[in-house]
Amino acid sequence: MVLEVYREKLRRRMFFLVLLIGIFFLSIFLGISIGCVDIPLNAVWEIIFNHYSENRVYLVIIWEIRIPRVLIAAFVGAALAVSGCLIQSILRNPLASPYVLGLSSGAAFGAALLVALDLWLIIPIPLSAFVFSIIAFLITYRIALEDGRLPISSLILAGMAVAAFFSAMTSFMMYLAGEKLEVIVFWLMGGLYGLSWDELKVVMIGITPLLILSLFLGKDLNAMMLGDDVAKSLGVEVDKIRKLTIVIVSLMVAICVAYTGPIGFVGLMVPHMVRFLIGSDNRFLIPASIFFGGSFLVLTDLLARTLMRPAEIPIGIITSLFGVPFFIYLLKRRKGLMKYVA
Repeated sequence: MVLEVYREKLRRRMFFLVLLIGIFFLSIFLGISIGCVDIPLNAVWEIIFNHYSENRVYLVIIWEIRIPRVLIAAFVGAALAVSGCLIQSILRNPLASPYVLGLSSGAAFGAALLVALDLWLIIPIPLSAFVFSIIAFLITYRIALEDGRLPISSLILAGMAVAAFFSAMTSFMMYLAGEKLEVIVFWLMGGLYGLSWDELKVVMIGITPLLILSLFLGKDLNAMMLGDDVAKSLGVEVDKIRKLTIVIVSLMVAICVAYTGPIGFVGLMVPHMVRFLIGSDNRFLIPASIFFGGSFLVLTDLLARTLMRPAEIPIGIITSLFGVPFFIYLLKRRKGLMKYVA
């Protein structure tokens, strides 16, 4: 009887995982096909796989503009979703998100600092954002560390303090920016505009190994969700896994924020949506989050590009419009949600 129940759960999880993979590839094709200029799906197929089209405009639009943008959206969405999944598991908190470590605030300050000092035309904003997001993480990590251990409560409080500090410094930079304030505000809204193959290479090389490494943490994270003492009794090196997980999350979020600006709520929403489908087993939850997170951000970016075309809405605005009511919903159902993560 128990074996039959397990097999049924496994079949259900595999079904939804295959379904999410299918949705992922469909969203990629839709993201490439639809925009200010709509391109038929058969033309998209021919251009991607045969590198040929009678319409040279289609060829340029797909290869030079849409493919890099859509693939970056897929990688960033996957990274933010997995980061949320990992951070909710190690903190055992269904309302946690990757930005609890202060990374987003650090990156925002790095971008605002460059603009305020009029250096953003000399030093790339993504570089400064990445560096300061890592600095924010290191400060959070150092404050939270206690005798070689990394207590959950200390990590959350340290992250809140660091985020508040960098948010205040960002506000100060915006005050000093003067007529350049528009550049800072535009970056803080989050978006995928202007990204090319060069940015895609960096994002892909940076995020791919971290996503692969995340897949190997599922079993240990499952044990840690039962409590540190139980995990240790099962042979899990709790502090080591927690530190490794936080480093993975920090690097992924830093890369994402550096190139797209702070895109909120993806790391909060996607893991919950996937959890409702396949349960809380991280061995399935993490790969499912990769594909659903990628699909989610690709389709959200599609909305950003088409709702007011030819104008473009910053993607951070759309994710926030989805995320705020979703967060309120989670807050109202918090007691019921605890069974999914504990």
